[in-house]
Amino acid sequence: MEIIARKIKMLFAVICFLFLYGSDLSAQIKIKAVGDVMLGSVTPKEILPPRKGLEFVESVEDMLKNADIVFGNLEGAFFTEEMEPDKCSERSRKAATCYEFGMPKYLAQPLKDIGFNVLNQDNNHSADYGEDGYLFTQQVLQELGIKYLAKQSSAEFKLMNKRIALVAFGYSEYSHHISDIENAKKIISSLDEDYDVIIVSFHGGAEGKDATEVKDSVEIYLEENRGNVLAFSHAVIDAGADMVIGHGPHVLRAMEIYNNKLIAYSLGNFLTYGNMNVSGINGINIILEITLDNFNGDFRIGRLIPVKQIGYGIPTYDESNEGIKIITDFTKRDFPLGDILFFERGLFINSNKLYGDIRLDDKVEKSIISPSSMKELDLSKYPNPAVEE
Repeated sequence: MEIIARKIKMLFAVICFLFLYGSDLSAQIKIKAVGDVMLGSVTPKEILPPRKGLEFVESVEDMLKNADIVFGNLEGAFFTEEMEPDKCSERSRKAATCYEFGMPKYLAQPLKDIGFNVLNQDNNHSADYGEDGYLFTQQVLQELGIKYLAKQSSAEFKLMNKRIALVAFGYSEYSHHISDIENAKKIISSLDEDYDVIIVSFHGGAEGKDATEVKDSVEIYLEENRGNVLAFSHAVIDAGADMVIGHGPHVLRAMEIYNNKLIAYSLGNFLTYGNMNVSGINGINIILEITLDNFNGDFRIGRLIPVKQIGYGIPTYDESNEGIKIITDFTKRDFPLGDILFFERGLFINSNKLYGDIRLDDKVEKSIISPSSMKELDLSKYPNPAVEE
C-alpha cells in the first residue's frame, strides 16, 4: 500500500506540474551542456581520430541539437605549425605531471557539426600552446560561428527578446578567480543590471575518481587553490545568476537546486580523445538538457542523457544509464534534503515548482510518466531505461 500511495502521490505531482507549465511551452530557454571536450592532440603523444572527427559527429548524431544554447568546456588549443607547447617544463613533461593539448585546426569543424554554439576557454589547458594558441583558438571558433568564454569575459545570446549572458570563472591568475567570491558577486551584480538571464561557468574543484564529493570547503589540487565550489555557486546565485555549470574534476558530481536555480557541480569528460583517462568513472558522463523559465531564469525541468566514451574517447549513448545512476546517487549523498525529483529516463524536476508545494521523499522512484506528456523535452529519440533504486 505504501508503494502504491507513493506512486499516486508522484503521479499527482507530475499532473500538477504539467497543468502549471503545459500551456506555456514557448516561455522557456532550452540548454544542453556537457563537460570536457578535447578532440585529439599531437602532444604529449600524437593521438588523433583517424577520420578527422567524423567519428564524433556520427556517434553523437543529434543528441546535442535542438537547443538554444549548447555549451561545452574546450580543453586545449587549436594551433598552427609555427606554434609549440608552452605551458609545461621539460621536467614535468617527462614526469607526466603536466599535459599540453594541441588540436589541429581541421578538428574544429566537428564542434560545429555536433552542435556546439558556445565553448568555455577559462581552464588550465586553453593556453597550452601559449597566448598565440589561445588567441588562434578564438579565431577558429569565431570563423565557425561558435561563441567562446575567454578568461575574464562573457558571451551574449539574444532569445525571445531576452538578453542572456554566459560568464566564465576559473582558478588561473588571469581568470575571474573562483576563490574571490566578493569579486564574483560584484561581476554578477553588474551583469544583472543589463541581462535578463545569467549563466555561470566555473572551472574548479579537485580532479579524479576520488574527487566526486561536493564539499563546503576549499579544494586544493596539485598545490593549487581550486575554490570552494559550493560557496562560490551559492554566492553567484545570491548575486543574480540563474544557472551554474561546473567542470574541471573530470568526473561527474552532484546537482543541486538552490533558490530555484540549478547547479551542476561537474559534468565530467564528454569527448576527450587520447591522452586523457577515460576508463571507469572518468569515461562515464551525461548530456545535461534543461529548460529555464524565460521570465525569471528559474529551473523548470531537465533530463540527463547518459553517455560513455569508448575506444580512445568517442562519446556514445550509454544504454546502461551509468551516468544517470551516478548523478542521482551523488545528489542523494551530497544533498539528501534537496529539491530535485528524479524520474526514469533521466527526467528530473524542481519540486518547488509543484502546485501546493508537494514534496516527495528523496528516494529515486520509477515513474509512470507518459513520454508524450513531457513535450518540453524530446524523449522519443532515446530508449526508455529505468533508473534503478
